[in-house]
Amino acid sequence: MGTILQDLRFAIRQLRKNPGFTFTAVAIFALGIAASTAIFAFVDAALVKPLPYRDPSRLVALYERIPVGDRYHLSYPDYLEWKQRNRVFTSLDAYRPEAYTLTTATGVEEVVGARVSDGFFRTLGVVPFLGRDFMPGEDQPSAQQTVMLSYQAWQKRFAANRNVLGQTVMLDGVPFIVVGVLAPGFHFAPVELAEFWTTLHGLCSEAQRGCHPYYGVARLKQGVPVAAAYADLTPIAQQIAVQYPETNRDRSATVIPLVDVILGDIRPTLIALLAGAGLLSLIGFVNVSSLLLVRAESRRREIAVRGALGAGRTRLVLQFAVEGFLLAGSGCFLGLMLAWCAIRILPGLIPPAMLENMPYLEDLHFNVHLLVFAFGLSIFGGVLFSAGPALQLFLSDMQEGLMEGGRTAAGRSWRRVGASLVVVELAITVVLLVSAGLLAKSFYRLLHEDIGISADHLAVLHVSKMGSQTAPESIALERQVIGRMSVLPGVTSAGVSRHLAIGGGEGFAALFRHFRVEGRPYVGEGDEATEQGASVGYFETLRARLLQGRYFTESDDASRPPVAIINRTVAEEMFPAEDPVGKRLIDEYDRDHPIEIIGVVDDIKEGPLDMKPIAGVYEPFNQDPRDDFYVVVRTTQSAESILPSMVQAVHQIDRGLIADEEETMSDRINNSQSAYLHRSASWLVAAFAALALLLGTVGLYGVISYSVGQRTREIGVRMALGAQRAAVYQLILREACWLAALGIVGGILFSFVATRLLRSMLFGVSPRDASTAISVVFVLAASALLASFVPAHRAASIDPAKALRTE
Repeated sequence: MGTILQDLRFAIRQLRKNPGFTFTAVAIFALGIAASTAIFAFVDAALVKPLPYRDPSRLVALYERIPVGDRYHLSYPDYLEWKQRNRVFTSLDAYRPEAYTLTTATGVEEVVGARVSDGFFRTLGVVPFLGRDFMPGEDQPSAQQTVMLSYQAWQKRFAANRNVLGQTVMLDGVPFIVVGVLAPGFHFAPVELAEFWTTLHGLCSEAQRGCHPYYGVARLKQGVPVAAAYADLTPIAQQIAVQYPETNRDRSATVIPLVDVILGDIRPTLIALLAGAGLLSLIGFVNVSSLLLVRAESRRREIAVRGALGAGRTRLVLQFAVEGFLLAGSGCFLGLMLAWCAIRILPGLIPPAMLENMPYLEDLHFNVHLLVFAFGLSIFGGVLFSAGPALQLFLSDMQEGLMEGGRTAAGRSWRRVGASLVVVELAITVVLLVSAGLLAKSFYRLLHEDIGISADHLAVLHVSKMGSQTAPESIALERQVIGRMSVLPGVTSAGVSRHLAIGGGEGFAALFRHFRVEGRPYVGEGDEATEQGASVGYFETLRARLLQGRYFTESDDASRPPVAIINRTVAEEMFPAEDPVGKRLIDEYDRDHPIEIIGVVDDIKEGPLDMKPIAGVYEPFNQDPRDDFYVVVRTTQSAESILPSMVQAVHQIDRGLIADEEETMSDRINNSQSAYLHRSASWLVAAFAALALLLGTVGLYGVISYSVGQRTREIGVRMALGAQRAAVYQLILREACWLAALGIVGGILFSFVATRLLRSMLFGVSPRDASTAISVVFVLAASALLASFVPAHRAASIDPAKALRTE
């Protein structure tokens, strides 16, 4: 310990004597630690920490697979049959996200909730913090209406009053008895931040096979893999499809680990970002190692003298190790402070609507996992910093350090090592630049994807009314709202839709229906489409492109036969090479009322931006009115500025109306989950790539500068013998170009493998996009020329007479 303390004091003196070197090395190392630790904090919260359920690895999510996609709603009868006939689950339950109207002493407001079957929380392995769980049979129509509160709702709305049990809560005008409060750490991302949890309570009966409102969650039996569960449910779903072809044709089962459902698209994004931060850290570590090797070269005479005075190699290696770990420790301390700041700032950049789908990020803070991760990186860095000088010591003859020519031989040795390190740096930089280029191009194409509407100057508002209304009352409400909106300053048009799915998340589809063309047999495959309600003026307000036929008019009401507008996808799938206008569709759930097609609109992006267009059938609001709808307004002024006026206009109609979810269409698109993940990934990886390019360029500059310094005498001799300045430039630039070429070639080859990890994050771009790779080659080549020009200019300006006297 005495020796180590002595070496520590000596190392501190050495680093204080070289503040430029010390600051540079510590800053580069701290930057790598901060970037990696900050990204790992998100990885730890999302991927490392277990879900707040008992034995979460055995939990799976269940969906029905239909021709449109893999994750769609279950019907209540299907849920019951899966539950009774499966052989792989210990329990299987259903849930459904729900929006409730909460009545309080101050008025009404819309709150987030969920309906669940009576065993839902027992399947998850969740025990209430206060009160009891739902009892068996409590989800039946004859049972009393009961509700469980989230811990946050209990604190926010009931002031954490333990006497809340037995109190009544009015949801949708119906009294619910509070029976329990959930634990503080509980969350279930598929229903966002639900405050009120009620039972299914007969939402759909066993006879309603066409009612598909639910999703499933199940607990696997011990030792049963997910693949076995899928193999068990698939024949059950197929048998049901054969037995009930009218409602279940083409319906199968999907079984997915619950953790994959909760994390969604964020898993590959986080892994890619962590890999990018790791590569940036590696470049920083290599740069610091290069600096230490240069510094070790300048201390060769000192090391040789210490060896001549009796210091053994082990003693000298210990000195290098102490210095290396002192730098790593200092960088780690500074990096942890920077990471702490980043962890406090970054979550605030995530839109609140997205955070509701990522409850696992609520508890994002410094913990033991992050400290262990940072210390592990620091130990790796300390070993790397110590290994270079120590290896150099073992491979060299210390007596050469006392000789006049020893420095030149050693300089040539370091040039080879330093050149190798620079090639590694440049190769890693190429990988990061290619990844950043692919993500940036992908994000650009995502935002410029044709969504079928003009999103500028569009404002959106959700309007709902507590309780049920008759159809005439709902139509009257819709017309009042449209009338109020139309007279607002700057408003040019307004319309209403049942759902607003543009830029929405994965659960965007409110309702899928089976349609077939009148006179054709029902074959099922490819005949499922989203059903959307739209008012007069809706398509005109969106500026959707009318391809054939006409838009809705006020005369398309309940007194007339049903009509519909279809999108391009339906027209191409059901009416290839023929005019669909005038044809009639049969809704398999309402065969007695054929629907006449009056128009065809271009595909509107009904869902995530990175999802392919899906079939859509639009029905007039006047023929199927609802008291819960979205208002879309086009204005000549800023869309943001008109939102308060829209809310005020709704409340002027009726103070009991709920007006919420106000936003601009541009914000809805830009802040959607798909856009945000693409944008965040491209910006962060671009920042990593920019820093990597800077570090790689500085590393190349250092190697070339050191090479020029070591070859001063050689260059002087060449110039004394008649070499021209152009020849000297060529000599130095050739060396830099070789290093850059090796780094670029190696990086391009490695990037073909590395960017395959980005495949799921790319939209409209191939992982082997040639234009991106070519752009990276030009950028790095230009940076290499810039980095080598200054040393080359210095070499070409050497005075031969002075150069010959330098050694």
